[in-house]
Amino acid sequence: MEIKRFFIEDDKIKNGKAVVDNDEFFHMTKALRLKKGYKIILCTGGGVDYYAEIDGVFEGFLTAKIERSEINSADLPFLLTMLQAIPSKDKLDIIVQKAVETGVSVFVPVVSGRVNDKNVNLPRLRKIAKEAAKQCEANRLMKILPPVSFVDAVGLARQSEFGVMAYEKEREKTIFSFANAFKSDSFSAAFIVGAEGGFSEEECEYARARGIETVTLGTRILRCETAGIVVSSLISGLYENARKGG
Repeated sequence: MEIKRFFIEDDKIKNGKAVVDNDEFFHMTKALRLKKGYKIILCTGGGVDYYAEIDGVFEGFLTAKIERSEINSADLPFLLTMLQAIPSKDKLDIIVQKAVETGVSVFVPVVSGRVNDKNVNLPRLRKIAKEAAKQCEANRLMKILPPVSFVDAVGLARQSEFGVMAYEKEREKTIFSFANAFKSDSFSAAFIVGAEGGFSEEECEYARARGIETVTLGTRILRCETAGIVVSSLISGLYENARKGG
């Protein structure tokens, strides 16, 4: 039987014992029907997987005995922030799922000028992110922030060492144009991606004036749910290449 992965707070593990409550407890006992004696993996976001065995199930919580721990190297070793202009319908669900799979640390919905639907179901997105993290055996949950304005998104991107914005009218600069930025030991990155209508020229000029470079993702126009996957994959690949001296 596959050993299931669950996320708990760091302070829920003490002296070789763990306490699981709230949503994860109900998922374990109601949906999966796990009982005393079942093996589980517990994650606190600190890069260590705790292998444990359930030794007690009570009203509203269960306890587990930690048997061993292992370093989890699935998460990217740097902070990667994705600022995504809110798309229409349910596209945000798949974008969040794929952001987790490609190693994004922080996800921020953005209300840009061409966004039509400003409503974001944060509890639903966080649930999707948790399930995606379990599927790809991550140790850390992607943080999902409430929606911000485009101006605030640029401000957040500026806080990272490397910040870019995907723009379909950019013709020269690619992410590869900034390969030297990936050689820093204190690396952090942020990228802004548009919704279906992309960004206006005014928004691009605003971002450029504040140090956020616009980059092309190639000669083809990508769907908004594809663009973010491409950018996060390119950034993580360039980072790994820089660490290897490439």
